[in-house]
Amino acid sequence: RLTVVLANRLPLEEQTGTDLIYYNEAFKSFVLVQYKAMETDDKEGAIFRFPEKKLTEEIARMETFLSELGKLKEGGTVVDFRLNHEPFFLKFCPRIQFDPDSSGVTKGMYVPLSYWKRLSDDDGLIGPRGGRRLAYTNVRRYFDNSSFASMVKGAWVGTVVNQSAVIERWMRKVIET
Repeated sequence: RLTVVLANRLPLEEQTGTDLIYYNEAFKSFVLVQYKAMETDDKEGAIFRFPEKKLTEEIARMETFLSELGKLKEGGTVVDFRLNHEPFFLKFCPRIQFDPDSSGVTKGMYVPLSYWKRLSDDDGLIGPRGGRRLAYTNVRRYFDNSSFASMVKGAWVGTVVNQSAVIERWMRKVIET
């Protein structure tokens, strides 16, 4: 069972820096995602220009959250196993027109926060006029919808059981208030 919480523009986003929170109940794993819209570019399709003030603020909140999570260690059980304990991802999506009848997942690139930190400093993301931009043509690797969904479904990434227990209690209090 997977629970999805929309945190966008709510207190949960203000504290985690993310828009969507996924909780894999079988493996007790949270994955938190911040969505960023990409603009249309004639040459490269869709691009995300940065640095962006809002993203910088959201990443600062994610890092504060990670610092606290780091104090809670895994229990060493089979359920705790993760390929990566990092729960934060950024999803870069081409800007689309809202379609209320669509049940599909928005196309985009999922990038783990730690990979984003490397990408954002990489000279390969410098554009022709010296600015920084992320595009499908220069990011080199990312998780698409299918691979991301598979990782979340199998709890191959995300928080471990001890961390998830604390997050779950905290989220319930935030939602109740």
